[in-house]
Order: sequence, then C-alpha cells, then structure tokens
Amino acid sequence: MEQVKQLLGNQRGNMTVFVLTIFFFLSLVMFTLLFNMSTIFVDKEVAANSAQQASIAAVQIIYEEAEEAIREYDSSIAGMLDPDFIMVKVDLETMRLRSIHPDWSESEVRYRAIDNVLLSHVPANGVLYGYLYQGLESAQRKIREAAGEILQANGATRSGSVVTMFDSDMRIEVETSVRYQSDTFGLAFLNTVTEKVKQTAKSRRIAFAEVMGWGGKRITL
Repeated sequence: MEQVKQLLGNQRGNMTVFVLTIFFFLSLVMFTLLFNMSTIFVDKEVAANSAQQASIAAVQIIYEEAEEAIREYDSSIAGMLDPDFIMVKVDLETMRLRSIHPDWSESEVRYRAIDNVLLSHVPANGVLYGYLYQGLESAQRKIREAAGEILQANGATRSGSVVTMFDSDMRIEVETSVRYQSDTFGLAFLNTVTEKVKQTAKSRRIAFAEVMGWGGKRITL
C-alpha cells in the first residue's frame, strides 16, 4: 500500500513538473512573440518620427532659400528698376496674416505670406523666377545633407532613404526605414528575422512650388 502511495505521489510530482515546464515554455514563446511585435511598433514610430523631422527641416530650408532669392532679386538691377519690391510685399502680407490668424505659429504665418506673394508675382516675372529656381537648387543640396543627418541621429537608416521635392500636392515627402531584427531568446525553432521597417512622412503644402515647375525630384540619400 505504501508503495502504491509513493508511486502515485511520484506520478503527481512528475506531472506537476511537466505542467510547469510546458507553462514556462509557452510563456517564453508568448513573451518572445509579444516582445518582437512591440519592437516592430517602436521601430515604426522611430522611422515615422525621423521622417517627419526631416520633412520639417526640408521645409525650413526651402523657405529660407526662397527669402534669400527674394532679397537677391530686390537688390539686383532688375529689382532696383522696379520700386515694387517683393520682400516689402512679403512683410506686409506677414503682418496681415498675423492679425487675422493669431493662433498660427510665426513660421506658418511667414511661410503662408511667402506663398501668397510668390503665387501672384512669379508667373509674370521671369527674373524673379530665375532667382527662385536657383534657390530651390541650393535647397536641394542642403536638404540632402540636413535630412541625412537628422535620420541618422534619430536611429533611422540614412543610406537608401529618399526625399521627394515635391509630390503631386506640392509637399516634401520623406521615405526612410529602421533596421529590424527579431530576438529568439534562445528558442532554436524560431527563425531570426531581419528586415527594413519603412515609413513615409509628408510636410505642409509648399504652395509657391506650383508656379516653379519643380515637381517629382527625388533626392536619394
């Protein structure tokens, strides 16, 4: 009788160990899957944020170059012969927009003012167009370097990322990726997966680009 009780006890003990082993194994598998899924979401967020920051920087560069082009035009012979200086109009439009849109940021007010003035003046002014075209060429070179540095600093993949000036809606589009690699936590039956998690971000609309004929230019980093 004692031997039977001991045998049953050993069986129950073995079954308990077996159940605990299975439970631990399944828990490890579940943890591995959840960990890798969460890593993918984090990598997507990193890629998306990096692309968004790069697009914002690109917009800033474009409008800085546009303002420089306007200043150069105003100080040129062609500009001096015409007392209707473009930068004066931009400043007046900036004040007008600021008064009717106090909730807008200073950068948005300025960008919108530049858009409004250039949209009405560039089509009839070939000299101004020439200065702005040179400004966009300068912006393209600067964007390549600035966007690359931002993506790299934020953990995104610089090589192979693409900045498009401009898409069909006159926006800057940045496509980048983050290198994802799964973790098996020692589970030999799981394969290690390595791939690029791609994300795309678009900037505000750059309205004056409509009259520049500058669309679809891809900058490969």
